[in-house]
Amino acid sequence: MTSPAEAAAPDPAVQALHASVADMRGTARWITGAAAGVGGLVLAGGPLAVVSKLDDCGDVVAAVGGLLLALAGAAWTVWRTSDVLAPRVSTLDDLQKPELSGLRGLIARDPAAFYGPFTPDPAALQREWRLRSRISINLEARLARESDPERRRILEHESAAARSNALLAQRTRQRLLAWIHAWQVRQALRRTRREALLASLAVLAGGSLFFTAPLDNKETPPVLRVCIVTPAPTGGTATIPADACGG
Repeated sequence: MTSPAEAAAPDPAVQALHASVADMRGTARWITGAAAGVGGLVLAGGPLAVVSKLDDCGDVVAAVGGLLLALAGAAWTVWRTSDVLAPRVSTLDDLQKPELSGLRGLIARDPAAFYGPFTPDPAALQREWRLRSRISINLEARLARESDPERRRILEHESAAARSNALLAQRTRQRLLAWIHAWQVRQALRRTRREALLASLAVLAGGSLFFTAPLDNKETPPVLRVCIVTPAPTGGTATIPADACGG
């Protein structure tokens, strides 16, 4: 049985899980900053330098398409990273979601590490916490009305045990909720990293298309050759220069 002082103290496991969530969100903020920096770089001086070199419709289409692709990649990274940074409320029912299958497997290997003395089931833990809390409140109310010394001594002992059990159930519930919350953030960060990699490839492809748009090979215009024949003097023979056709 956990004493009230021990149950009310901060849970090191919950604190460690909260710290891991903060670290993961810090990583997400770094990804967002990198994506925003790439977008700013594309929009900085690049467009002005490239626009002046666009000399046909094909160049314009390629440059605009590349610019839009690069900006779309950066915007997609920022959008997906917001899933990690957005506040979320976790419940015990979330443990049944498909994305938390890894956590369920971890719990199945050692249920006591997550549920302690309680039944390894989120719904059962919730009912146990409510029941023990209700018993503790009822005993506290009875103790406040009791005047007999002997009965007060018994009720004080029972009330202390019920309060300790209620706090233990609450502590176990909070620890499980912290695990669920941290696992959800972890999964969101993993998805963000995968999609950020694909988005970065889109940014590179779009930037390359944008900056190389003016460098496409132009068709060499046909050369008009003019042949010059020097008219001969009257009565003479016309002469043709060695290079009669000038470029």
